[in-house]
Amino acid sequence: MNQVAMSKIQKISNYEVGGIPILFYSIMTMLIMIFWQAGKLENTGIVGAFAFMWGIGFFFYAVGEKLPIWNSYVGGGMIMAFLGAAALVHFEVVSANDASYLKGSVIDNKFLYLLLTSLVAASILSIPSKILIKSLFAYVPIIVAGLLTASIFGIAIGFLLGIDPSKIITHYVLPIMGGGNGAGAIPMAEIYGSSTGKDSSEYYSYAISILTLANVIAIFIASLLNKLGAKFPTLTGNGKLIKNYAENDNLIEEDEELDESVTLNTHAALLFSVCVLLLCFLLYSLIPAIHLFAWAVIVIIAVNVLDVLTPQQKKSIRAFSEWGMKMFLILVLVAVGLMTDLNELVGALTIDNIIICIFIVSGAVLGTAFTGRFFGFYPIETAICAGLCMANRGGSGDLEVLSASKRMELYPYAQISSRIGGGLVLLIAGSVFGLLV
Repeated sequence: MNQVAMSKIQKISNYEVGGIPILFYSIMTMLIMIFWQAGKLENTGIVGAFAFMWGIGFFFYAVGEKLPIWNSYVGGGMIMAFLGAAALVHFEVVSANDASYLKGSVIDNKFLYLLLTSLVAASILSIPSKILIKSLFAYVPIIVAGLLTASIFGIAIGFLLGIDPSKIITHYVLPIMGGGNGAGAIPMAEIYGSSTGKDSSEYYSYAISILTLANVIAIFIASLLNKLGAKFPTLTGNGKLIKNYAENDNLIEEDEELDESVTLNTHAALLFSVCVLLLCFLLYSLIPAIHLFAWAVIVIIAVNVLDVLTPQQKKSIRAFSEWGMKMFLILVLVAVGLMTDLNELVGALTIDNIIICIFIVSGAVLGTAFTGRFFGFYPIETAICAGLCMANRGGSGDLEVLSASKRMELYPYAQISSRIGGGLVLLIAGSVFGLLV
């Protein structure tokens, strides 16, 4: 075999599908498809269920990550995996029985709860404890103001469109302001299901369509705010958030640098997540008025504020979460997609919903801008990082919003919005769903 042919083979073998070498991905997928076509999928147990969902999930993920416009505005690979799975059931490629079995292997056995606890832990623990304390007293009130004005704007336009205020709050404001998808819409759907007894996948399919609309609107408004700042220089700090604050550049601190030789203990990170989840199960059984995931937010905030973990332990938890996000969040999205009615999902993309999303995102922008000015923050920077970065799809949405507004230096504050703000919305959701739905 000549050198050119060998080079082509090596290039193909090095190709990855969703971060997985194509050789391993192809073998796994072909083998599980044999069992599936033979009607023996359930015989393979949880291993086969995971293999099947990884097989279809990472395929759609790779497509979504490469598709222009989709990867920048709609949600990339994760949303494509969710929609692709829904399409397979819609067009009867995957039977209802198989879909139910696959969903049960991820969600019904509470495996999802462990994943979500890890995600919440990594999000909150990624913020240094000193910054978390400062944000709770200064930045969080601005976020709360944005949440209130978003609710007011949403209810107002809902009244004109004939939509009940309770639905505006539960099906529009909360998913939009909930911190994104993985640590926002997915746990919120679980809270909805356990609080109301209704189908969590039905709520998620609606919430993610609304969140996707809001994310596109947030990117567009971010670009407009950048132009507004150029026209009215007194409204902006050109990337600086706080007026007349000498230590502004040092307000967001980096984690302690760890020696590269230090080994991250992901085993301990897993056990930490298990311990937190078990504690939350106990607290929830004692005080069910506060939802399980709301307890998770409270416990992890307390752990961070008390600074009981070492930098190595925090970094290990984040590393474990990042691995879990890559390998297991795709399972959750596929499982939920398999139980989603595609017609209902498409039906949520209406003119009325676009208008409602515009009003809610605008409310978040105006509320944070005016409140930020009261606290001595620049209005445009506050509107971007405390308003728009609450009303987008989380981490990737933050990057898109900051890129559109040309203010990437606000990224640390955007993370506080997505993580602490998103956690706050989960706390609220635990009570609101039981009262309004």
